[in-house]
Amino acid sequence: MANTQNDIDIYYALGNTNNQRQENEIAAIIKIRNLAGWNLISTSTAVVDTKNKFSNLYLFWEKDI
Repeated sequence: MANTQNDIDIYYALGNTNNQRQENEIAAIIKIRNLAGWNLISTSTAVVDTKNKFSNLYLFWEKDI
């Protein structure tokens, strides 16, 4: 039976400014993880501060070792 390792990336985003920059940064995170053998198994978002439009994106990863 294979052993599985789990990990998480937390991406902090502020407002709706620089959407393209944020998309590029998230795409880079996913690409780097995929090249290292990680599989994205789940994502989740949380609005931390509605007044300042501050939110978190959680990326949950899994890798067989």
